[in-house]
Amino acid sequence: MLITTNHAYRISFLSTTRVRPCEQLPEDLSGFEPVKFKEVLDGTLSADFLVDIIGQIIEISHLEHLNVNGKETEKISLQLRNSDDDKLPVVLWGKFACDVNEAMQVRDEHCTILVLRFGKIKEWKEERSVSNAYNVSELGLNLPMIEVVKFTDSLPKDDLPLAIVESKYAAIANGVSDKDDFFTHTPRKTIAQMKETKQVEKCILMCTITGIDSDMGWFYLSCKVCSKKVLTVPAVNDDDGNDDDDLKHTYYCVKCEAYNPVTVPRYKLHLVVLDNTSNTKLMVFDNLAVQLVNKPCLQIAGPSDKVEIEETNVLPPVLNTIIGKTCLFKIQIERENFVYKHDTYKVLKVITNKDLITDFDESNSRDGSEGVFHDMDTQSDAPEASLANLGSASEQSESFDLTPAKRVRAVDIELEEINDQNSVTRSTGSMMIKKEKFGKSG
Repeated sequence: MLITTNHAYRISFLSTTRVRPCEQLPEDLSGFEPVKFKEVLDGTLSADFLVDIIGQIIEISHLEHLNVNGKETEKISLQLRNSDDDKLPVVLWGKFACDVNEAMQVRDEHCTILVLRFGKIKEWKEERSVSNAYNVSELGLNLPMIEVVKFTDSLPKDDLPLAIVESKYAAIANGVSDKDDFFTHTPRKTIAQMKETKQVEKCILMCTITGIDSDMGWFYLSCKVCSKKVLTVPAVNDDDGNDDDDLKHTYYCVKCEAYNPVTVPRYKLHLVVLDNTSNTKLMVFDNLAVQLVNKPCLQIAGPSDKVEIEETNVLPPVLNTIIGKTCLFKIQIERENFVYKHDTYKVLKVITNKDLITDFDESNSRDGSEGVFHDMDTQSDAPEASLANLGSASEQSESFDLTPAKRVRAVDIELEEINDQNSVTRSTGSMMIKKEKFGKSG
């Protein structure tokens, strides 16, 4: 049983109790009593009592979707620091995880202060952390509280940037981790096998990103309230004879039924991927794309009020850094893919951890699977040479049915510069691809 306070007494309300509001409460009477990080970590505080914490978010993991006790839920891991530069791990679940993940992607402030009320102390493998308690905890970021202002002023003046880190797969209890999902619970396929599938199902691909198809743009504008894509509609003119008014546009959110909603840019990447058997396209949305790029879309595209819907020829340089990376993707094969030959598959999950990718590749080798990069470590030390061998093999394969403008050559990729009027388009020209080489760490 968790206890919300260590007070010796409590007040109970009867059916005849009369309550009257007090219009002028003292400003410091919030009931918020943050604990010291050291007292949480060294075991001074009992795990039977719920605690209040305040800290600056300095590390954040990607949002994970897990199956815990038969129910789908979300998880995100944070690290906070206090004014003494002590660090405290925090794990948030469910709606709390989703809300923090959303807020951190659209944040404008350099320093983000988290306030958690009625959090519970957890111990896992002799390591202590704090998480939200079901239906009890309250959470806020950069709240307008006196305690937050004082805490911010007491922080070290080092402008410590936010770090996006890998999730800790081993810290998952009573559920199915992403590793188990990728290695055990979901069937593995090569790209060629996936294309031959004639039923709706999920599968795991291990493949290398060889390009970004920017025909449909690399991000879209969404409503900040409901997160749905906004539509670009003609602005209502005043019939004053001004032809310039006909060129103006506005945004409309179908779900909120609102014109000119506050908008936020979100990733929508169409990746060109390759393995030893074939090639295809994968569609990766915002949260998963952040795992690849390690930067929120807002940070690259800029605030939505400054985003202009215009035609450009070059992808942001930071997006080019994902080309050549080998990742594990959990793919949803839809009816449209095998009935209507739709060549783009939706990504449900992604793993970028190099150790896990190496383990996956080695397990495939032991199982005798084909079509993945078993010979990474035996190829040339030059990364260009590794992909050059792969590219030359792809040109000879009949399954690589790309148009000339999008065919993967030895170390080049060329994508058509076709612009989409509803999204900001960045096109890639010819670029070098460097294939990652994995080695077991430690």
